[in-house]
Amino acid sequence: ANPRTRRVAMEMLSKLSLQGGDSCTFFMLDAAFVRTFPGKSLPFFQEIRDDYTTDEPLVEVALDYADVVKGTHIETTLAVSHRWMQPDDPDPDGEQLKALKGFLNSPEGQKFERVWIDSACMPQDHPKGSRSAEDAVAFKRMLKEVNRLYLGTTVLILLDMSYVSRFWTQFESWLSMQFATPSGLKSAVGTRNERHHIVCIQNAAAQAESFTKLLVNQWANKTPDEAHAFLSKPDVTVTNQSDKEGQLPKIEALNATVQGAFGEIVRQLEDELAASEAAAKRAEVELAAWERENDAKAGEANRLKVAARQAARAVAAARMAKDEYAQAISAGLVPAMMKRGEVLAEGEKEDTSRTEGEEEETIHAPRPLEMETGVRKVVRRGMGDGSRPPPGAPPGGGWSYIDHDCCLAHWLCLQKEVYVAPDGQEYYVATVDLQCDLRCCC
Repeated sequence: ANPRTRRVAMEMLSKLSLQGGDSCTFFMLDAAFVRTFPGKSLPFFQEIRDDYTTDEPLVEVALDYADVVKGTHIETTLAVSHRWMQPDDPDPDGEQLKALKGFLNSPEGQKFERVWIDSACMPQDHPKGSRSAEDAVAFKRMLKEVNRLYLGTTVLILLDMSYVSRFWTQFESWLSMQFATPSGLKSAVGTRNERHHIVCIQNAAAQAESFTKLLVNQWANKTPDEAHAFLSKPDVTVTNQSDKEGQLPKIEALNATVQGAFGEIVRQLEDELAASEAAAKRAEVELAAWERENDAKAGEANRLKVAARQAARAVAAARMAKDEYAQAISAGLVPAMMKRGEVLAEGEKEDTSRTEGEEEETIHAPRPLEMETGVRKVVRRGMGDGSRPPPGAPPGGGWSYIDHDCCLAHWLCLQKEVYVAPDGQEYYVATVDLQCDLRCCC
């Protein structure tokens, strides 16, 4: 497939979201803030919001079930599952923050940009009665939808000896070991969809292998019905019984919820394809009418000819978005877990597909730029004309700079600069950031 078409298709899929106010906004911590936080334990949410105004570590992220089933945030967001050690202090000795920072600074954890942990990301009521009415409303709204975080992000489980007796921690660990499919939830453990990490702390650290195995064996393969039956037992304790009563019905409905989300995404992809095909047909009709009226073939620079080419590309991109989504599902993968580098993989092969009237494009091998940040470069021949050499250009002078363009999508940013080579061939250098968080704002 044409790399340009593939890029547009990936943008199209990434932008899909469910309609009808299904989104819930969560506060999250900038991972860089957590990695370098100097204190013994993280402050509560209100203190971070009100006192750390220079750092501004809190960011707002809207999460709907389209994001959950696509896995939009799996590669960038880490949700922490932990037990509160005391009713008014989750981490009195700092062991949880120590373990969290250790993970974030490890090779596995360096990719994460945001961290969600309840005490620092939801308004707390400590001391009792101190939470404002507005904060209380926000807390209840987020608590009601917190299952989205543990089903739609990567999860770090901080496992202590009492973790397995609590409702919330067991619910969270079960969610972290599942992934969404069109037929409902399935176990992610042992598959390419696996997205949980377990760090044993406190006394559990001495028998980390045993406690880890126990937790995985307990929850990896439970169906929603089995999880509901287990968590509803009275020996699964919870501080606020209303939390348990509010979440148990959600467990029973999860299969239907994710099935509905998948169905909506498929409908949107089909609608996008139908709309692009209709637009392409209109463009063809307008072009044909112009050619009849003028008794001549439109040139490549003709406005209607250009519009027809663009419409045809939009159809190809919409079809590819639909096909690649179907391929991910057929392969049993969360769509976002498909190797993101595939958007660039076509750059290593010659692209022989072209629209009639267009010059054949030669694809050169991708050049690594900052591999640890997911930024790579692709150089390919384009069309254009213009006063500086491009990055990584072959030796020798005579290069000229033409233009700059930029395209932003939910997790893909492409910045394009066009150059003319000494031999007259025109190139563009496209910097593709596969972990863009929209802060580049070109």
